[in-house]
Amino acid sequence: MTEHITLIAKLATVDTHLDELRDELGDLPITVKGLEERVKECSLLVEATQQKLDEIDHLRGTAHVTTQELHDKEQKLAKQQFKVKNNREFDAITKEIQHIKTEVAELEDNLRTSHVKEENLRATLEIETSVLSEAREKLDDKEKELEELSGDQNDELKKYIKLRLKIIAELDDTLEAEYERIRTFHKEAAVGIRRNSCSGCFSAVPSQKIMEMKYNREKLYACENCGRILYTEEIQNSVDELLDA
Repeated sequence: MTEHITLIAKLATVDTHLDELRDELGDLPITVKGLEERVKECSLLVEATQQKLDEIDHLRGTAHVTTQELHDKEQKLAKQQFKVKNNREFDAITKEIQHIKTEVAELEDNLRTSHVKEENLRATLEIETSVLSEAREKLDDKEKELEELSGDQNDELKKYIKLRLKIIAELDDTLEAEYERIRTFHKEAAVGIRRNSCSGCFSAVPSQKIMEMKYNREKLYACENCGRILYTEEIQNSVDELLDA
């Protein structure tokens, strides 16, 4: 059975590689997500402006028919006014005729101002389309960059994730919990001893402690200054050879 400290050293080395691979991506995933939202916002603005232009085209295409229908309705109501039997019916028809006149006036006013509105909307659409195109280009570039980095990393990530799972399966649950607890404070929860010092915080490690560590590999030793789990250079060398194999 592999010694506990060797398993911890393997796990720490694997986690270092995984952390480095993930750090290479940096803020790219967040940047890509932000650009996706930006493209979505720009697309909605373009769609809204285009819809307003379509409404102007529809207005022009139907205005003549709509106006004629309103005039016909007005004339029909005007004739009905001569046939009413009481003031209430007369007032109701008068109110309806006035409403039709208001509709016609609004329609004619919209037609008069439609050309100016169209010019403004087309200018706005041109700007919005340009901004959308620029946002899409940036998104494409960042997506390709992320894809390239992720593609290069894919095999390595799979390798180290598989290795990590294998180590965890062998490691005692209590030791794993302690290792993960230390990782909440230090990215490198377990470190090797270099030149009689902790390679995490560079504090000196007593020679007697180092000798004990060499002869007792079942007990875990922690740095008295930073609390990281310590292991000897011999263990680090054997771990490096195993991972490079």
